[in-house]
Amino acid sequence: MPDTVLPRGAPAPEPDPPPAPRRRRWLLAVLLLVALGAGGLLLRDDISALLHPAVPAQTAAPLAAPPPALTVTVAEARPALLARRITGDGSVVAWEELVIGAEAGGLRVAEVPVQEGEAVREGQLLVRLEDALLTAQRDQAEAAIAEAEAALRIARQDLARAVELTRTQSVPRQTLEQREAAEAQAEARLASARARRDEAVARLAQARILAPTDGIVSRRTALPGAVTQPGQEMMRLIRDGRVELDARVPELELAALRPGQRVRVIHGERVIEAEVRAIAPTVSPETRLGTVHVALPPDSGLRPGMFARAEIIPDPTPRLTVPQSALLFREGSPAVLVVEDERVVLRQVQTGVRRDGVVEIADGLEAGERVVVSGAGFLRDGDRVRVAEPAIADRR
Repeated sequence: MPDTVLPRGAPAPEPDPPPAPRRRRWLLAVLLLVALGAGGLLLRDDISALLHPAVPAQTAAPLAAPPPALTVTVAEARPALLARRITGDGSVVAWEELVIGAEAGGLRVAEVPVQEGEAVREGQLLVRLEDALLTAQRDQAEAAIAEAEAALRIARQDLARAVELTRTQSVPRQTLEQREAAEAQAEARLASARARRDEAVARLAQARILAPTDGIVSRRTALPGAVTQPGQEMMRLIRDGRVELDARVPELELAALRPGQRVRVIHGERVIEAEVRAIAPTVSPETRLGTVHVALPPDSGLRPGMFARAEIIPDPTPRLTVPQSALLFREGSPAVLVVEDERVVLRQVQTGVRRDGVVEIADGLEAGERVVVSGAGFLRDGDRVRVAEPAIADRR
């Protein structure tokens, strides 16, 4: 532009106007395209890296093993003497309950000197019947004996005289024979009288009902004034005061039971030490339960009719056991973690008796295999572990 000399006092020219707005928009569009291009390049590199990972320089080197998940302690499965307990329940009954009845009939009960629950001795009077009639019959039999003895003496004297006269032929032979027959008849009458006397004495003894053995009166049905009938029950006696528990036990457990084994009888909060007396030879076909007769000690305090529970302890037998802390429950079933080549393998097992911190393994484990004791709850099947000790002593 040519220089123009403005005359003095003339106004200054106005400045050029700013760039148009469309030029700015064009610049912004260019910048946006550049940014999008750069982002696309970066995104393409990331996708390529994912699809085609870089191969390390030393491809032949093996991958490093993962570190152990946990340091654990283990224990060996080993046989141990473990006594399991067989549980049964039932009622307390008398060892032998004697039914005392009346032998004589038609006699009135005169006295009953004992009460229910009273201890009696052998030969002690239990019931006394009215014996006046029986006493009279005995006395009559005694008199008959005296008469028969007198008749026998006379018959013997007559026979002796007949023998002397026969020697002198003073009497015929027929008379001697008659005297011999008379003596035999007198002897027979005397024997019959004595038998009647013995019967009367026996009937008189039946009027006194005595205890056949030591025991405790469990029931008394005889009442004074009642008239007896032959065979009528008068009272019941628990022989020697001994009671026992008839425990009902499942049939599959009976094979392990023997007489003399220890039993813990539980009645409420009381625990009574007892022992097996006998095992019944039959099993109920309805319930499949057998009866075990458990002899109770004299000071048990249990009475017939009470209900109690029995824990029978059979003879201990060797069983494969592991510490109870090694037992897990996975999917509702018992299991253990077996250590094999520094890894754990989940093994389902069948358990049995649990006692004194150990549990019986009935199936699923072999003797000598190592199982995880501590930390098993934090491991899964196949995890690598570090064994703290080769083995720990089981607390048995």
